Amino acid sequence: MKTTMLPRRALIFLAFAWVLVMLYPDPTTLVRSVRNTMHPVIQPQAVAALARRLPNDPKAIEAYVLDKQVPYAYDWTTAGVPWYFPTTAEALRMHAGDCESRAVVLASILTAKGIPNHLSMSLDHIWVDYPGKQSNALENPGVELAGRRNGHWFFRWPAVVSLRQEWADQVAMYWTPAPLIRVVLLFAGLALIALWNALARLLGAGRLAADGLLPAGRPPRRRRFFGRRSPTQAPGAHSGALAGPQRA
Repeated sequence: MKTTMLPRRALIFLAFAWVLVMLYPDPTTLVRSVRNTMHPVIQPQAVAALARRLPNDPKAIEAYVLDKQVPYAYDWTTAGVPWYFPTTAEALRMHAGDCESRAVVLASILTAKGIPNHLSMSLDHIWVDYPGKQSNALENPGVELAGRRNGHWFFRWPAVVSLRQEWADQVAMYWTPAPLIRVVLLFAGLALIALWNALARLLGAGRLAADGLLPAGRPPRRRRFFGRRSPTQAPGAHSGALAGPQRA
């Protein structure tokens, strides 16, 4: 078995590629999520029939969406990936989802009814603001990181940020619900990539020892370029000896 040592950049690239494959076996899923985040797909026509059955009270509509139409579920459960931002039609088909799914469905229904609304986003949540919307711990101007008004996003640093809480929320959303087999494969691949060069060095030492070029059990020494005799230099020559005639 021949194993070649890889440059550090190659190892980093392999690690990044392995993480991407384990988290997003279909990379187009991630591409669609990014695209839908930048341009949320609000589809009033997709919820037209549903909107006609609901009252015109935005609070009642929101309660129906959260409790009945799109009950909460992690993206690992609905899409098989840690994070996915669906279109309104996709959220309706899944009939479950996290805050992104609920937000686009609610915004689509409000838009279909002609009720003004806009999207707001914190570090770990997205919600819909509308006239009469009541603030709560997750949805208020103090935690707002970005918002979409008149078709354009604006960004600002939140006035209230708890890094400890943010870390706990990220772990709860993206790590805890992850399938065990994906977690095991993720770390097994990263461990193999991290040990690749060590394995290549050991195998190389074994080949040299088998050929009689290196005592068994002794790893090859790394070549030094300074203070070492040139391979073409005579055994008794000094590094300062002149290699050719000097100018007078």
